[in-house]
Amino acid sequence: MKKLITSALPYVNNLPHLGNIVGCVLSADVYTRFCKKRGQKAIHICGTDEYGTATEMTAIEQNLHPKEIVDKNSVIHKNIYDWFEIHFDHFGRTTDDDHVIFTQKIFKEIYRENYFEEKTSEQYFCLKCELFLADRYLLGTCPSCSSERARGDQCDDCGYLVKALELKLPKCSICKEEPVIRKTKHLYLRLDLLKPQIKKFIEEKSESWSDNAKAIANH
Repeated sequence: MKKLITSALPYVNNLPHLGNIVGCVLSADVYTRFCKKRGQKAIHICGTDEYGTATEMTAIEQNLHPKEIVDKNSVIHKNIYDWFEIHFDHFGRTTDDDHVIFTQKIFKEIYRENYFEEKTSEQYFCLKCELFLADRYLLGTCPSCSSERARGDQCDDCGYLVKALELKLPKCSICKEEPVIRKTKHLYLRLDLLKPQIKKFIEEKSESWSDNAKAIANH
C-alpha cells in the first residue's frame, strides 16, 4: 500500500512554537515512520505557506517586503524541524516555481471546465490605503461577544467565524481609518456541479477513514 502523508503547511509570518510542532508535523512524522517500519511505501510532504494576509501584515509592521520575511523565516522553520529530527521526504515552499506552475495548471483546468462562477459582492475598502480589506486587514468589534479585537474573518476571543460586514465599528488595521463599502467581483467554485464526483470519491475511498474524517467530508 502506498501512502501520501501531509502536514498542514505552517505560515512563515513568524516562528513556529511547540503547538505547531506537536499539533501538526510531529504526529505526521511519527505516523510516516510507523508505516515505513511496517514495510509500506509512505512519503511525508510538507512546506511553508508563504502567501496570505498574515505574512503581508508582518511585512508592513516590520517595513519589509513580504519576500524578505518568508525567505528568512522559511529557513528558520526548516532548521527547527531538523533540530527536532522531524523528517520530510520533501519540504517545499508555496513560492517555489514548480508549486506555482502546478497550482496554476489546476486553476486553469477548472476554469476551462466552467466550474467557476463570477459574482459581485460587497466588501470593506480603505480609501486612505486604496485597498480592499480582508481577514487581518480589518479590525472591529465582534458581533457575537463584543470583543474589540475581532478581525475580518474571526474572533479569537470567542471563536466566532466573522463575516466581514457583520463587524461593528470596523477600521483598517493599517491606518486605523473607517472603511467604506464597495462592490467587488470574485470567482466562486461551483461545488454543486462537482457534487456527484465528490460523492463518488468519498464513497470509494472512505472505508478506511476515521469517523471524524467521514463526518467532515459529508458535512
